[in-house]
Parts: sequence; C-alpha cells; structure tokens
Amino acid sequence: MRFLSLLSTPAGTFLRYVFSLAGLGWLALRVDWVRFGGLRGVDLTLALAAALLAGLAYPLQAWRWQLLLRAQGLILPAGWVHRVFWIGQFCNSFLPGGVAGDAVRFGYLWREHPDRKAAAAASLLADRLLGLGALFALATLALGLHLIMAGSGAELRALLTASTVAFGLLLAAGWSATRTRWWERLAARWLGPERAAALHDAAAALGRQHTTLALAALLSVAVWLADFVSLWLLARSVGLEAGLLGMTVAAAAAYVAASLPVSIGGHGVREGALVAVMALLGLGTGNSEHVALLAVAFWAVSVGWSLFGGAVWLFSLLTGRPGSTTSKAVS
Repeated sequence: MRFLSLLSTPAGTFLRYVFSLAGLGWLALRVDWVRFGGLRGVDLTLALAAALLAGLAYPLQAWRWQLLLRAQGLILPAGWVHRVFWIGQFCNSFLPGGVAGDAVRFGYLWREHPDRKAAAAASLLADRLLGLGALFALATLALGLHLIMAGSGAELRALLTASTVAFGLLLAAGWSATRTRWWERLAARWLGPERAAALHDAAAALGRQHTTLALAALLSVAVWLADFVSLWLLARSVGLEAGLLGMTVAAAAAYVAASLPVSIGGHGVREGALVAVMALLGLGTGNSEHVALLAVAFWAVSVGWSLFGGAVWLFSLLTGRPGSTTSKAVS
C-alpha cells in the first residue's frame, strides 16, 4: 500500500517516467541499427499491415463503449463517441495515473449529461472490466493450448494459474457488481450513500442488458485478436519466424504487464514483458537483436496510434468539437 501511495505522489510520477524511459532506452540500445540499416531491414509491407490491424482495434473499442452507453440510456452520436475515445486513448498513453483517459471520457460525458454521472461511470467501469476479462480469458486459453502442444517450464504454468485466477476474479466482480448490493456500503464510504446507490442501480440496469453485454464481450475478444495478429505480423516483418500461438501468449503477457501502475502508459514495461515472455517460450532464441527490434516496433505502433488521438484532440479544440452534440438521454 505504501508503494501504491508513493506512485500517486509527484516523486512517484517522476519515477514512472524514469522507469518507462529506462526500459525503452534499454531496448533501443540492444538493436544494432547499423546492421539493420535503419529500417531497411524491416518488411514494410508486413509492418504496414500490422500497424493498420492494430489501428482497427481502436474503433472496435469505441463501438463497444457506445453500446455500453446506449445500454445506460445515453444516446450520443457515433462521431462524438469515437472522437472522445481517441482523446482518452492519447491521455492514457502519455499522462500518469493509468486511468487518465477514463477520467477525460467521464469529463466529456459529465458535460453532456450532468445528471447521469452514475450511468457514465458504470459504462466506463464495464468497458474496463470487459476489456480486461477478454484479455485474461484469451491469455488463459492461449497458455493452456501452448502447454498442451509444446509443454514448458514452471514459469508458464504459473502464468496460466495467474491468468485463470484473474479471469475468475473479474467474472466474480462483474457478477457481484450487477447482482448484489454488498459493495454498495463500501462505495458509500467514498462516494456517499446517494451516489453509491445510483451507481448500484446503473450497474444493475446494465447487467440486465444481456444481448448488449454479449456483443460487447465479442467486440472485446475481436479487439485483442486484432492486436495479437498485429504483433505476429510485426514479428514476421522484422525477420522472426514466430508462431501465432506463441506470439499471442507473449502479447497477452505484455498487455497485462502494461496495466500495472509502475510506468506511464505501460511504456517500457509492456515491451520488456514481451521480451521476457518470448525468452520463456524460446521465441527468437539466438536473435536477441531481432526481438529487441520487434519490441521497439511494437512500441512505435502503439505510440503512433496514441499520437493520432492527440491529433483528434487538437482538431477538436480548433473546431469546437466534441464540445457540442445533438445527444439526448433516455431515462
């Protein structure tokens, strides 16, 4: 707890920036750029396909969020939802806290529907839970298949156990949030009884939208599959003969590590976890420079799309969007 408290201080924020920069610097120094001829050693056709596929995941996430908003009776134009989502993605990537993008999205929703704060919060919490749940489910499935087909050491079995437990906990959290009231008392300590009750009602209402939740879960799976295939294509583009199943395991571990609050936007941690798990799987053995180049390219694709979110934000500021909409709320 003391460590988490430290991370929320200015000193902790500084340490997270240092940690991210140190990790990225370590990866960059492992690549012999002269040997690779800059980027001439990369298959740009495969790299472009990987980048575009990674970019496809973001509109799918925005669509998922729009479904959850509609389930709460918050009807907003698709363009508004996508713009705000991209802005949130930019903030998540470059601002400390890990939930900066969610806070920005909540702020925009509050501006549109100041009387529906509980519904707005419920949509964001559900968005997070569905994304993480799909990630842990796919990680569990991929790790299980890998162990059945290839076998491996205790480290991967430990990862499988951790992924399974995490998936179970998320399922329990989602069921509890929509079906029980015990957590309402805990929430009341921070939010107050009235706001906690409103949040419970919003969560319960969302839990009754079975079709919407099923579609949102399918979109979550599609998002991660797009990311996993994108990383596999990126590995092929730098000359690594890695299988899709192995890269799925490595990518899942990388994204789980990125969710830990020890860096800024997961930078450095995500790429370091990718390198570590690839080593456990025996992927890229004897090609450490190619693995490091993959990690750098992985980071570059992520940052590139986040910067696109920054461009959307700048355009919104210059044009006055998404400040005004023709949205409406349904009680």
